[in-house]
Amino acid sequence: MATGNPLVPGLRSMFPDITFVRCSAGDMDATPYCTNDKYQLYLMDRSETCIRLTDRLECADGVIVAEWIDHAE
Repeated sequence: MATGNPLVPGLRSMFPDITFVRCSAGDMDATPYCTNDKYQLYLMDRSETCIRLTDRLECADGVIVAEWIDHAE
């Protein structure tokens, strides 16, 4: 991941009530909520004691932004 990537800090400033976490797409072993050629998005539900992934948008209060990394760079 490139340092200084403004995506997550920008999202945090636009949506202060939502938790955003950034990681590598290779770190995730689940089906993403949505994906494109740069990112996979996973929805988090933090309403219980443990954080869990969800596919229910109405239950989500966090987003994991998993970035595809091009190791050729």
